Amino acid sequence: MSTDAKTCPVEAQLPCLAHLRAEYCAPSLAPGAPYLAALPALITGALLFLAASGLVLAVHYDPAHGFASLQYIAHNVNNGWLVRGFHATGTTLVFGAVFLLLFRSLYTRAYRAPGQLAWLISVKLFAFLLLTAYLGYVLTDGAVSYWSLTDAANAAQSLTGIPGLLGTWFFGGPAGPGTLARLLVFHAILALGAVALVFALRSAAKVLAPKATGADAVSFHPAYTAQYFAAFAVFALIFALLVFFAPHFGQNPLNASAANPLIIPAALTPPWYLRPVSAIASVFPGAYGGIFGVIAALAVLAATPWLDRSGPHGRPGTLYRILTVLLALDVLGLGLAYSCPSALSSILVTVTTVWYFLHFLVLTPLVTSLEAE
Repeated sequence: MSTDAKTCPVEAQLPCLAHLRAEYCAPSLAPGAPYLAALPALITGALLFLAASGLVLAVHYDPAHGFASLQYIAHNVNNGWLVRGFHATGTTLVFGAVFLLLFRSLYTRAYRAPGQLAWLISVKLFAFLLLTAYLGYVLTDGAVSYWSLTDAANAAQSLTGIPGLLGTWFFGGPAGPGTLARLLVFHAILALGAVALVFALRSAAKVLAPKATGADAVSFHPAYTAQYFAAFAVFALIFALLVFFAPHFGQNPLNASAANPLIIPAALTPPWYLRPVSAIASVFPGAYGGIFGVIAALAVLAATPWLDRSGPHGRPGTLYRILTVLLALDVLGLGLAYSCPSALSSILVTVTTVWYFLHFLVLTPLVTSLEAE
């Protein structure tokens, strides 16, 4: 072994360890620093946890008997019920954290220059998670998810041109064991893509972080580690409460029973985190309409930095913040209205969908231009 290798500090060979040393300087925390700043780290940890629990479930999952294999995991595999609860609850918390991350960026206007790249990565992560979660939902092969997959596969078969070819390639034909086997592979691939995107998001966020200089610098430990520990502790507490006391939170109870090819459930509502997007898709008629609605909803969200007409250094005004809070209530209303199908809920879904697009395409440019004057 060379002399240089013996005298070289460990953190010179592993730079990540330097973050834990007192000599590593970071920007000082402002009084009452928001714990929501730890959301990217929480999402990263939760996704890695989901990958580990999903690997255990995939080992025992049988696409030919999807629902029965999940029942086998829950009742016959050692602690299988707990692993499945971990996976379902982890998905709930990941989406809760992603929704908070997006609305926090909207509320503080963190999407503006030079944060456009971080914002676009956040929206792309949201899109990846939506598709990944939908595939995981249909893999349960329950009474509701079976018919959701059947409708989606039939709609894909009815498309023509390139969309029809893509739909046929994705689903592999009518819903059945072969389709579930394909979707299991896509579910795993998209999950890995989501993990890669969250690491890219954290990298983009580090570039935007202010640099530590002089008296404004503090050591990473304990200033930042204490904040991250508190955020992870609260996150873990919520996770434990949901796993042991509400493992089916936000799920359609009809999906807990086996699918019947001859009976369509009264309410084909997906889990809570898919309901706002499903509600928007339901407003647009036809197979193409639903796809267009989802793409349009994500597109206007991604275009927010260019719809905002204020300057790069302008502070969020009171009216803009009120509109952002109303948008959060609107998205919540979308999910709630779609949860209970009825004539009234159909009207509410239409109204809240119109408000969603009105917020981004009309109100955001108007209000931000007025506040910039």
